[in-house]
Amino acid sequence: MSIFDAVLRGHVNFSSDPWPSISSSGKDLVKKMIWADPKEQLSALEVLNHPWIREDGDASDKPIDIAVLSRMKQFRAMNKLKKVDLKVIAENLSEEEIMGLKEMFKSMDTYNSGTITYEELKAGFPKLGTKLSEFEVRQLMEAV
Repeated sequence: MSIFDAVLRGHVNFSSDPWPSISSSGKDLVKKMIWADPKEQLSALEVLNHPWIREDGDASDKPIDIAVLSRMKQFRAMNKLKKVDLKVIAENLSEEEIMGLKEMFKSMDTYNSGTITYEELKAGFPKLGTKLSEFEVRQLMEAV
């Protein structure tokens, strides 16, 4: 399973490559950044204040492991692909479908924040007559 898939499923094996070569502080930061529940994830400010980022204020002289670099590039490519996919889908929706999606979004956005939290998503689907497991809701939330 790729790191990307492992992160999506919330089950990263920190004992497999490339993780053994990553410091415990670095692993701690990653763990806190990938919590399935967005409310549990670190904010940008918390990430910047994490000990791994703040340690000595200097970047390591140790070169990045080639596997880590390769996976970072794969992750970036997946995000770009996801954006292109969403753009293609959005461009091919009819006005009626767009209005339906807007109404669905508004019905789920109970806090009227303009974004949908994990809790809103989890509570919103049953109201729309769709049953999703906790895992499926988590996957959906992480996919966007």
